[in-house]
This record gives sequence, C-alpha cells and structure tokens, in this order.
Amino acid sequence: MIKLIAFFFFLGLPQFSYGVTISTSSDLPNYISLLPNIRAYNRFSDGGPDGNWYIGFNNAWIVKLPSAPVGSFTHAFIGAKIGRAKTQPNPDKPWERDVIDGKIYMAISQAPAFSSEQSYFLTATSDIPVDPDSPESKNPRGKGLWFWTEVPVSVVSFTQPNYLIIWSPTEYFTSVASSPVLAAAMPENISPNQEPSAWNNHGISGVPPRSVEGALETPINIFPALAIKLVGPGAQSPVTVADFSIAKGLSHSIVRFSASGKDVAGVWVESSDDQLNWERMSPILHLPPFYFSFDNVLLKSGNYLRGAAEDESGNIGFSAPALIP
Repeated sequence: MIKLIAFFFFLGLPQFSYGVTISTSSDLPNYISLLPNIRAYNRFSDGGPDGNWYIGFNNAWIVKLPSAPVGSFTHAFIGAKIGRAKTQPNPDKPWERDVIDGKIYMAISQAPAFSSEQSYFLTATSDIPVDPDSPESKNPRGKGLWFWTEVPVSVVSFTQPNYLIIWSPTEYFTSVASSPVLAAAMPENISPNQEPSAWNNHGISGVPPRSVEGALETPINIFPALAIKLVGPGAQSPVTVADFSIAKGLSHSIVRFSASGKDVAGVWVESSDDQLNWERMSPILHLPPFYFSFDNVLLKSGNYLRGAAEDESGNIGFSAPALIP
C-alpha cells in the first residue's frame, strides 16, 4: 500500500529567513523546505496559470534553506516538484506528439555560487507529466511530481544555510512554451522586514551562477518547490517486487507486477541482455495498478526484463528476471 504522509514543523530548530526544518525522525525521511509541508506546493505545475515559472536555459530558481538538523543520516537527496512538460509533433508520425527532450539539473552550495562539482542531474523531461492543456500525447498528463537525486551527505551543511538552484542546460528551453514548469506556493505570513529566501535568475546561459555577485538577481515572495531530503538508518527497509509477468500480443506486450514496502514512490521496468547490466526502458509509475505496454519491436527475444520499485527513502527492490519469449 502506498501511504501519503503530511509533514509538519514541531521543533524550534535553527532558521534562516523564511526557512523551516522538518522535525527529525529515524524511521521516515526528513525534509528541509521553505514550507513545513512539502505537499503544499501546488501552484503553476499542476495546471491553470503557469506564472511563467519555467525551468530554463536562461531561467533559474534559487532558495536559501536553513542548516540541516543534527542527526545520523546515511543518505541525502535534493529535489524539486516539476510538471507541465511540453510536446511537439513526431516528425515521422505528425498525428502523434512527443515530449520535447530536455534535462533538468540542480545544485547545492553554502553560498549562492555553484560549481560543476556541486551540480547534479535531476530528471529528463520524458519522466515529467505533460502539460494538462497540451494536445494529445502518449505521455501521461497530471499534476507535477517530486523528483529527487541523491547527493553525498557531506555536501549538506549542518551549520550553515544551504542554497539550492534549479535550471536546464537544454538550449531550447527559453520560454514557458517549450519548458517544464516548477511548482511554487505562497507563504501564509510574510513580514515586511523579512529578508528574502527565494530568487529568480533570468540571466544564466545553461549553467548556474559561478560567483556570488549577481547570483541573487530578483528576490521573490513566492516559494519555489525545492527541498532537501535526509534519510537515517532507521528508514532502510525492504521493498518487494513480485508477480512479474509478460503477456505478449500481436503488436504489443503487457508487463505487470506488484510492489510493496514502506511508502513506495515509483516503479519501472528494466531490461538486460546478460542479467548484469540493466537499463530502465519504461516511464516511472507512481500509483497502482502497475501495467506497462511495450511495442514488440522494442522487446528482443532472449533478453530479460525485471520490475523495480523505490520507496520514499531511496530503498530499491527488484523482481526476479524474466526471459522475453
């Protein structure tokens, strides 16, 4: 069963500007965000007005988060809630539309300057839900989703503020017409004298600011959906993938399996020709039932498939490999 958990602020932990740190727990992931509830970021990426909040080659979003709470953490992630990927006609099949290819990156630093060593690939647009207002597309539509990428625990500061930035190196992403959209939320209480904790930088060119000067270009009073996730040793639990099956039809095959664990967050299908090197070949599904449809041209007889599932803490489980008939 997939459990949806809301997180609230309980402890008076160190804060910078608007920053809020989620109370620590050994059994659940701990989130650091500008809001106490990361599920509250529901503007722009879920449909309706987009606010021009696109993630672009020329458009980055920055937040200043508080120092992480003291604790024993084994894994760290940085992430963002993103939606509304854009589509374009398939050149070979103009009656079909494909998601515009692109990549999204994030970086973390203790100052608003970000080196290449502090930068991490977050997600490709092929995994981002398509804009609900886009023309027909093969990719799923829906609200924005949280995407996470693991970083060393050592890059997260427990004594200084943590700056996060999100941008795209894809040159085509220069407007909301082609780019995915970042989620945001309006804080309930803003003091007129409060220092800003969020900024927009519209002057980048495919890379984040390398120096502090000019990095915090435009202060904003709407909070971008950027966060840090910390996982302790108590959150390490097994994820089970079972009941894997392949039903082959005349033109397409259906793969189905079940996944269970604590807060299963996403599942996918992997392929291999030697059972040593595995490659994801499906989109990520976030809610059951877990059905996947593949064109038989993509399934090579004699190769192997397996199901994979990941929980909110980053634990991953796999099914037994199945031979493609």
